[in-house]
Amino acid sequence: MKIAGILWDYDGTIVDSARKNMSVTIDVLRYFDEKIDEHLPEALQSYEKYQEANYRYKNWKDMYAACCGFAPDQIEAAGKLWSPCQKKNTVIPDMFEGLPEVFKRLSGVRMGICSQNSSDSIRDVLTHYGTLDYFGCIIGHDDVPFDRQKPDPEGFLACLRGLDLRGDEGLLLYIGDHSEDVAFGKRAGSRLCSAGINAEVRAVTVGSYAGSRETWRMQPDYTAGNASELLSIFESILNKS
Repeated sequence: MKIAGILWDYDGTIVDSARKNMSVTIDVLRYFDEKIDEHLPEALQSYEKYQEANYRYKNWKDMYAACCGFAPDQIEAAGKLWSPCQKKNTVIPDMFEGLPEVFKRLSGVRMGICSQNSSDSIRDVLTHYGTLDYFGCIIGHDDVPFDRQKPDPEGFLACLRGLDLRGDEGLLLYIGDHSEDVAFGKRAGSRLCSAGINAEVRAVTVGSYAGSRETWRMQPDYTAGNASELLSIFESILNKS
């Protein structure tokens, strides 16, 4: 079976960026409350609590509303502050073990990234690990209108355009670690089909949080715990006639 394109999530899928994102979030909140360090929301008090909140809510906007008490106008303002605050944070998050080898094995497949992180930051990190050239298009939160962020499929469709893919050349895979990554891929497939494009999009969930997927409203087509299992999924798809 031909894989025409593989689109990836970034945070929690390619890199473990939770600690950095937690730090950047605190810096963003400091613009609204100079004394935020004295009374951090529970979700920002430890890596474990941040991860719990990250996977509990649909996206960062819902997390800011629920954990920080932000109103819609504050959430929009926080979104505009994210990239400047992130640029000031020079920490390079760890890339998950084995992924550079996976990217190399897939170098003949067009690949892109659809993320709610900053596209500039993603490029910087991929450059650091020598893996930027594997990706023909990177769509970050700053490349998609505020009201069209994940799980709205706009970023997925923009990435396809950047990869010069119509959507019907073969199987499309979207790889992520969150329930809304599954929804993102599935909705993209539905959007393409409603536009008259005979597209097949399958969702792949990776990482240790895949074990809680029974509660997700949409289920992935495949799950993998690590890079080796992910590569096995790709090979099993390619070996099917």
